[in-house]
Amino acid sequence: MSIPIPLTTALLACCGLAAAAPAHASRSGAGEPHPEPAPLAAAISLQAPNAIDSADAHSRARALQTRFERRRVRDLPRTLGGGSHSCDAIIGRLCIWDDGDEDWEPREEPESIRARRLELLTELASLARAVPGDHWIFGQRIRYSVEAGLLPEAEALVRGCGLPARWRCNAFLGYVHHHQEDFAGAESVFARALAAMPADTAGSWADPQPLLDAELREWLEAQPDSAAAAGRLWALADPLFLVDGNERWSAHLSRRVYAMSSDGALSPHQLRWADDMTEAVVRYGWPIAWERSWPRAGQSTIQVTGRDPPASVRTLPPRDVLDGGSEGLDAVVWEIPDGHARSVYLPPYLDTLGALGGQTGRFWRGDGVILIGAATVPDPPAGAPSREPVAAGLFVETQGVVRTLGRAAVETGAVVRLTGVAPWADRAVASLETWAPGHRRAHRLRRGVGLRRLPPDLLALSDLVLLEAGAEPAGLEAMADVVRASTHVAADEDLTVAFEVYGLGFRAEGIGFSAWVERRNEGVLSRFGRWLRVRGPREEVSIRWEESGPELPRPLFRTLRLRLPGLDPGEYQVVLEVSVHGRAPLVGRRAFTVW
Repeated sequence: MSIPIPLTTALLACCGLAAAAPAHASRSGAGEPHPEPAPLAAAISLQAPNAIDSADAHSRARALQTRFERRRVRDLPRTLGGGSHSCDAIIGRLCIWDDGDEDWEPREEPESIRARRLELLTELASLARAVPGDHWIFGQRIRYSVEAGLLPEAEALVRGCGLPARWRCNAFLGYVHHHQEDFAGAESVFARALAAMPADTAGSWADPQPLLDAELREWLEAQPDSAAAAGRLWALADPLFLVDGNERWSAHLSRRVYAMSSDGALSPHQLRWADDMTEAVVRYGWPIAWERSWPRAGQSTIQVTGRDPPASVRTLPPRDVLDGGSEGLDAVVWEIPDGHARSVYLPPYLDTLGALGGQTGRFWRGDGVILIGAATVPDPPAGAPSREPVAAGLFVETQGVVRTLGRAAVETGAVVRLTGVAPWADRAVASLETWAPGHRRAHRLRRGVGLRRLPPDLLALSDLVLLEAGAEPAGLEAMADVVRASTHVAADEDLTVAFEVYGLGFRAEGIGFSAWVERRNEGVLSRFGRWLRVRGPREEVSIRWEESGPELPRPLFRTLRLRLPGLDPGEYQVVLEVSVHGRAPLVGRRAFTVW
């Protein structure tokens, strides 16, 4: 995401409109041309700190901050076309667009800007000695120290915080901890800050509403317990359960701290901080780098582009995932979509967060639901070491609480299989994750699932799970070691599927099974033609059999093998229908890809 300061924003500002920025996008806000401010350092040095009253020190601190930001713009790296994009979103004076440039890398910040930032910090430290309780001056010192990468210095400063409102000290410490990637520590001190700050401020900071699209706002408003529902949203927004702490939650509060410390300050866009910039920061974060565009013919306004991490993603769950399992036992895959989003984030320890190919399955037992996950850890990026330690984990979220079901340490290219027992829940989210810290990459497979307790005599079907070719496990325990790590299969290989049927054994019953393979995502005309039986049968391959149910109540574990008849590459699904006389039939599906 990027934010420039082009003519587009100047027009928005003059017309009373506004704009902001998303992930791997661009934001811009055009300010008026500014004359070089009068020299201030000399004026400040004429008086010793103890001779400056608090109002004068505060005023001079603001002037120093303004001078730094105006000088910063002059020395920014130059780029072409920074203000020529149409807006994907408009927030106040800011225009935000997704430029789609995922190959962009930040250029080195000029030495002149680094030197002037250190000079600013020195001057602010001098003024702070005269007014140690001024939270605005303190906030500039923390914010610019973090921007300069002086995290130990920022932590030392905030641990000596003497602000009258102690909650601000904890808020600044949480901000520093987040940038130190101590997310659990950040959560802890942020919790203390929220508990101590004014109630209306705490409510505003914790409110997810600014980040929500229309569907999520509608979902939240429909929940009987809005606080619990918001807690679930924040729990699921955590991009990687493998990492201790909820970095999306601490990032959200860090964005609030950034906005608090910037109140009234001049931004690199050459605009004074106001509510529109607060909203943009809360939704998209603050740019990681700045560029200045070469002016176009006839243009007089400054153009500055703020760049966000190019691989930022939307981390809040889609509504259908939140509702997963509410109408039945079907699972809903949580996609990581491309394109503009209302709010985005990328953890500081990652360059990319992608989808994990693999599968998860649910199998019911008396004490909960056994979750099984299997995947192949993605290969390293080009030029990276061929073998790299990778952390893997299987997790489940229920009622806003995330539980670890299994962890493993593997290498890139290896197969990981994990199992664990999840508690009963009408709605839950299962997550299979891998993280290669050395490659700064993570992948995950998340699904909204139902884990509700089944009545003992209710006819029900587990997930269908694909097994390795030729596998013939005798039961669930043996099956866990041969679950296929990918849903991609060759056109001419055997497709082996495992499943369980529940609710049998209370009386003598015969069971009929039908299984077939069919194409997915057929067009309307193709489906209509099959219904009229003028386009051929839906089955690419099929199998049918009957058997007697178990003599005692217990899960009925079965596998079936289908030989694929040289299918064309594409998307397919294996469909299983289970029928018992006098009961509604069951249907299960498992998607796979032929290549």
